[in-house]
Amino acid sequence: MTRNIVDLINFKIRELQKNLLHLKQASFEVNKENLKEDIIRYWGIERGIHICVECVLDIANIIISSLGLERPDSYRETILTLYKQGVIPEQFAKQIVGMASFRNILVHDYTRVDEDIILDVLKNRLDDFAVFAQYITKWLEENH
Repeated sequence: MTRNIVDLINFKIRELQKNLLHLKQASFEVNKENLKEDIIRYWGIERGIHICVECVLDIANIIISSLGLERPDSYRETILTLYKQGVIPEQFAKQIVGMASFRNILVHDYTRVDEDIILDVLKNRLDDFAVFAQYITKWLEENH
């Protein structure tokens, strides 16, 4: 893996962390009753989650490509490939693999986004993104 690839992964990690900070701030102010009170804020939350998921998938695809592996057929397989390559633990991969399906809903089936899922991610799942970044950073330190 070249220095440029490592730098690109670190850039994506910083982008992920930046978005997480904004989402964490929103998580303190938002609840089920006021989630859609301000539609612009709601769209921002939805888009922030989407960007976080895209960062995870981008990082995974960069690693897969840099290892010379065949590109997975689905986003779900992209996450599982990281586990198979020892980048993230199996249990964590199983925990976050749903991000891939959620990404497809956000992008392709956006009229059916479940507000309860957005709120759940905002209140309970943001740490998954931070943990992902920690695993990637650790893997980079140990392997490159």
